[in-house]
Amino acid sequence: MTDNLKKDKPLDKQTWNQFLKNEAIQVYMKDQGFDSIYIENYRKSMEIVYMPKNSAVLQEKLKNPIKNWWIYIVNEYKVNEDNMKKYLTDIQKNPKEYFDTCYQYTYTMLPKKYHRKAPEFKVTIIPIHNDAHVEPGWMMFTLMAAYFHDANKMGAMGGHEFHHVLRPQLIFEVEDQDKVIVSLLQKILNEGSADLTDKVYEGKTAVKLLNFQRETSLEFLTDGAKSIKNIDSILSVKPLDRSKLKLNKLINNWNTSGHVPGFYMSNIIEKGGYKKELIKHIDDPFQFVYLYDKASRKNKDAYVLSTTTMDIIRELDKKYRSKAKIDQYQ
Repeated sequence: MTDNLKKDKPLDKQTWNQFLKNEAIQVYMKDQGFDSIYIENYRKSMEIVYMPKNSAVLQEKLKNPIKNWWIYIVNEYKVNEDNMKKYLTDIQKNPKEYFDTCYQYTYTMLPKKYHRKAPEFKVTIIPIHNDAHVEPGWMMFTLMAAYFHDANKMGAMGGHEFHHVLRPQLIFEVEDQDKVIVSLLQKILNEGSADLTDKVYEGKTAVKLLNFQRETSLEFLTDGAKSIKNIDSILSVKPLDRSKLKLNKLINNWNTSGHVPGFYMSNIIEKGGYKKELIKHIDDPFQFVYLYDKASRKNKDAYVLSTTTMDIIRELDKKYRSKAKIDQYQ
């Protein structure tokens, strides 16, 4: 497709639709909820970026990458196309070596008995968007995310995703009124623990990452401090009607996957010297909060959860722990 675009041949819809029929791309688009308007805009973005006749328009749009976000993303694919092809070829030459490297990062946040592999999972790198996540039986890396993150620290991003697959989890059958709080605890542990496998390698010194990728970990930490304060404030209201709690209102951030405030909390736990304890209890969302509580009290800059919130956590722990069972990502 890009070869034709570089010759000023428009990307006809039949060719584009055939490309989108790839099973991995279909699974990814369904998960992301992409509609026909989004998909058509992405196609047009490719024409603007790759066709020489549109070079003046492209340069104008690149002056404001935030406003023209997908133009910016597609342009990075174009600028790095040859190196991305080599990157993919190198992985294809020795996929075992690549995945073994990923697993080494995964294992840094797992007890030794969970140092396993997940050969039943398909792993696909797709050449659109900027993302990485796990589907049931499938792991999706977008080429944009994989290429730059592996250039920065080979295998760390994959290590994060495999951590989601291999991390044991305590699963609870909870009453409706407690579902939001327990879901929140599960989410912040799920991403917070995995973030210690890769986000610790991001930041201002990670010069091989794009600027917005380099800033992600700092953004999670900054927003995480605000988010946990917001969570504490909401849970401290008396009387508290748990049945009316909303996950997005608690996290209060555009990213509600658990990175915010999960990475902030795991970062405080690590700074407090409790990383080994976190690994020991990697399945346990209540222990995650207890470790954060201990670590935050040793750190003058950390937000300390209120007695009211900690009482709720202990109450839920006592209420559901005896009924919990250990499971892994499905």
